[in-house]
Amino acid sequence: MPGLAVFWGCRVLSGDVALELSVRKVLETLGVDITDLEPQSCCGEPIRSLNLTASCYLALRILALSASKGYNEVLMPCSKGYFMANWSLDMLSRSGELSEAISKAFSSEGLSLDRLSRPIDLVELVYRAVGPEGLRNKVEKPLGLRVALHPGCYFMRSKPGTGEGLRKLAELRELLSAVGVEAPYYPGMMDCCGGSLWLTRQDAALTLAGSKLKAASESGLDCLVVLCPSCFEMLDARQEDALSAVGEKKGVPVLYLPQLLGLALGIDPAELGLRFNRSPVEELSVVR
Repeated sequence: MPGLAVFWGCRVLSGDVALELSVRKVLETLGVDITDLEPQSCCGEPIRSLNLTASCYLALRILALSASKGYNEVLMPCSKGYFMANWSLDMLSRSGELSEAISKAFSSEGLSLDRLSRPIDLVELVYRAVGPEGLRNKVEKPLGLRVALHPGCYFMRSKPGTGEGLRKLAELRELLSAVGVEAPYYPGMMDCCGGSLWLTRQDAALTLAGSKLKAASESGLDCLVVLCPSCFEMLDARQEDALSAVGEKKGVPVLYLPQLLGLALGIDPAELGLRFNRSPVEELSVVR
């Protein structure tokens, strides 16, 4: 597969080392070449409820910048960034007024709405680059885990009305199965992590996160696996407070998807950024 641009998003740029390290190392191991898109910027999600035009402009500008550098596709490891790109493309198709406003803004930068890279996420990239069978052939350490998969709301509704969320969930399960991981349904699997409420209702946000952790623990599953940086922050970094909010104490290991894949590929845990996880990942035998 030829190289493609990668847009990391604000979480990685502000310190989410676990996601960046694990994505880089897994893709390197799989033979996928990525190049950081420059300059990096905001995806528009923080202002989506305040100014639709501005949020769409920021999201689409990423696609236009990538295309201007000769890339047909741009990888967006952050679920929110990927969602914003697809949501903005949908908004663009529905509104001539929006298209006109963004075209005018783009013209001052030498960009064009006629040249946009296609956004892809990590699940699509890995599924297309190597597929379940190719991934299975590269496994060095079958994991033998039963995990509580937390796909997250942005992953599931990136293209509303198309059924893409369910299709990609099935592909994700195929990839997990290829590395020796079972991801059964458990009560609360599709529940919110609480991240969207953090700025306005921290008590409610922590209760939602704690309920998710409790559901995973009570289901007897080995760990939680997430794709979204916002979910990771709520379920890993804020785990102690989240568990306290629901009267629980037992910690739950939380891993990013690429960290899990990397362990199966035989990559050293340190190279996957596992020392930056705050949840008790050391309890997992595959990490030791």
